[in-house]
Amino acid sequence: MRAVADLLDDPTKLISAGDPDTTTALGGHMIERDRTSKVLQIVGDLVAQGKLDPHVEDVRPLDDAAEALAAVEIGHARGKVVIEVST
Repeated sequence: MRAVADLLDDPTKLISAGDPDTTTALGGHMIERDRTSKVLQIVGDLVAQGKLDPHVEDVRPLDDAAEALAAVEIGHARGKVVIEVST
């Protein structure tokens, strides 16, 4: 992480789920590996503050989920692929 941290103009844009000591020392933020509403709130706050850009590449309807997953699995997706579920 230290080797690439200098590539960022703004160290607060560094987001990691791995090494808390190094991330904090470099001025970044940690993301907890926990699938609770608390973590969803933290991530949502980071996005709202402009500190985290999830880079959504594509939004697909639920009917196209198999195709979207295939694109992710073979490495063609360069960002997040969102499956939209209509109610």
